Amino acid sequence: MPMETIWNATSKAARVFACLGGVLLLAAAGLVSSEVISRKILTIVYSGSDEVAAYLFAVGTTWSLAYALVTRGHVRIDALYGRLPLRVRAAFDILALLTLGIVAFTLLDSGFDLVQANFVEGNRANTPLRTPLALAQIPWLFGLGLFFFSIVIAMLRTLLAIRRGDYITANQTAGVVSQDEEIESELAALGIAFGRRRGAGQPAPPSSNNR
Repeated sequence: MPMETIWNATSKAARVFACLGGVLLLAAAGLVSSEVISRKILTIVYSGSDEVAAYLFAVGTTWSLAYALVTRGHVRIDALYGRLPLRVRAAFDILALLTLGIVAFTLLDSGFDLVQANFVEGNRANTPLRTPLALAQIPWLFGLGLFFFSIVIAMLRTLLAIRRGDYITANQTAGVVSQDEEIESELAALGIAFGRRRGAGQPAPPSSNNR
């Protein structure tokens, strides 16, 4: 199915850039730590580390937004949600994606205007490094673009799933992560198999004492 192919490709891209974003955050932390150590121990002072670390942090953050979306890591409020029927949940999921999409588009539109202005005018940071602002802002803007694109794909996948009555897929795309899913994800990261609870009326597994 084309939509599933697009969704899987989007999820893979989101994971890749989230990993790269994590590397950037580690680089930012390492850069600041090295400056602190050199200043306290070696009495060597060099400027610009805070500026570069801020760029790395900003880019790393936007590169991780799409991954939080496709893994539903951004959804946490479920006190009432978990008690609602699947149809009602799907309606709230669409509303949530629509609202998030409006926010993401606003950020992307404003960010594009900012980057375009700095690129055309050749603006530089008012710092000793005199960094071209567009150089740092273009990858930051790309992260916002990937985030908005992921929202659009998630919206389309959810709508198509609802249209064919597949509320499970709709929930797995835009719904709240259940407690069992969170436990399963954590155990899977540790390489531990997860056995779901037995449903009502399901027979118990045979005991070793049965003859």
